[in-house]
Amino acid sequence: MTTYEIRDDPDDLPIICATLAEAERRGHRRAARLGIEVLIYEMHPMRGERFIAAI
Repeated sequence: MTTYEIRDDPDDLPIICATLAEAERRGHRRAARLGIEVLIYEMHPMRGERFIAAI
Protein backbone atom coordinates (compact mmCIF):
# COMPACT_ATOMS: atom_id res chain seq x y z
CA MET A 1 0.00 0.00 0.00
CA THR A 2 1.33 3.39 -0.96
CA THR A 3 1.48 6.11 1.69
CA TYR A 4 2.80 9.65 1.57
CA GLU A 5 5.06 11.58 3.91
CA ILE A 6 5.67 15.26 4.47
CA ARG A 7 8.99 16.45 5.86
CA ASP A 8 10.65 19.77 6.59
CA ASP A 9 14.01 18.35 5.49
CA PRO A 10 14.93 15.05 3.74
CA ASP A 11 16.51 13.76 6.98
CA ASP A 12 13.67 14.83 9.32
CA LEU A 13 11.14 12.47 10.85
CA PRO A 14 8.14 12.17 8.53
CA ILE A 15 4.50 12.99 9.05
CA ILE A 16 2.68 10.05 7.45
CA CYS A 17 -0.41 10.68 5.31
CA ALA A 18 -2.77 8.13 3.75
CA THR A 19 -3.33 9.98 0.45
CA LEU A 20 -1.54 12.48 -1.74
CA ALA A 21 -4.40 14.96 -1.24
CA GLU A 22 -3.96 14.75 2.53
CA ALA A 23 -0.18 15.21 2.20
CA GLU A 24 -0.65 18.26 -0.03
CA ARG A 25 -3.26 19.79 2.29
CA ARG A 26 -1.16 19.23 5.44
CA GLY A 27 1.99 20.32 3.61
CA HIS A 28 0.44 23.63 2.51
CA ARG A 29 -0.79 24.33 6.05
CA ARG A 30 2.58 23.46 7.58
CA ALA A 31 4.51 25.56 5.05
CA ALA A 32 2.24 28.56 5.67
CA ARG A 33 2.37 28.17 9.45
CA LEU A 34 6.15 27.71 9.72
CA GLY A 35 7.21 29.81 6.71
CA ILE A 36 9.43 27.03 5.35
CA GLU A 37 9.48 24.64 2.41
CA VAL A 38 7.81 21.27 3.00
CA LEU A 39 8.73 18.15 1.01
CA ILE A 40 6.30 15.42 -0.06
CA TYR A 41 7.45 11.84 -0.66
CA GLU A 42 5.62 8.77 -1.94
CA MET A 43 6.41 5.62 0.05
CA HIS A 44 5.83 2.26 -1.64
CA PRO A 45 6.81 -1.09 -0.07
CA MET A 46 8.27 -2.48 -3.32
CA ARG A 47 9.54 0.65 -5.12
CA GLY A 48 10.73 2.51 -2.04
CA GLU A 49 10.80 6.29 -1.59
CA ARG A 50 10.06 8.77 -4.40
CA PHE A 51 10.18 12.56 -4.14
CA ILE A 52 6.89 14.12 -5.30
CA ALA A 53 6.99 17.87 -4.65
CA ALA A 54 8.26 20.79 -2.61
CA ILE A 55 5.66 23.21 -1.26
